[in-house]
Amino acid sequence: MDTSGDRILGLLVQCRFDSGDLAMFTGHGSVEWEGVTYLGAAGQMLRIGEAQETSGGEMPGLTLTLSGLDPEVVALAELEEFQRRRVTLRLALFGPEGQIEAADVLWDGLADTLDSDDGPEAATATLACEERAMDLGRKRPFYYLPEDQQRRFPGDRFFDLVQAIQNREDTWGR
Repeated sequence: MDTSGDRILGLLVQCRFDSGDLAMFTGHGSVEWEGVTYLGAAGQMLRIGEAQETSGGEMPGLTLTLSGLDPEVVALAELEEFQRRRVTLRLALFGPEGQIEAADVLWDGLADTLDSDDGPEAATATLACEERAMDLGRKRPFYYLPEDQQRRFPGDRFFDLVQAIQNREDTWGR
């Protein structure tokens, strides 16, 4: 991205939840990029933690903090299914009129935990996210049982006979 002239850099945050996307950026008003409308948080309500590089194979996480919220909004956020939902952070180049000229993915991950603080004046919510690559290391137990097959493919009867044939002795080649 060429940042010369009257161009400004900003951050776009998109959280994909079941009830809909939450899209914000570090500016005022609203902007659109790739069909998504980002609402301005002016850098006061939206705070993005540092994603630090680590040596030794550890994957860095990222925190997003929203402050100045209504306590009712925090209560609704706590009811939302947020774990394992995708979160994308983009670095955007804004033109002189405030429109987005280019945006590149800076960080892409999954929501992990949500901490909230219902302060007397304004509430805050902090969403901790982890790299999507962390998901590759998770074990997904699958056993060759009819119950597991039914969960994955309802109506499939492939493993129904496994129990019957596992101890069977057959004589081959006489």
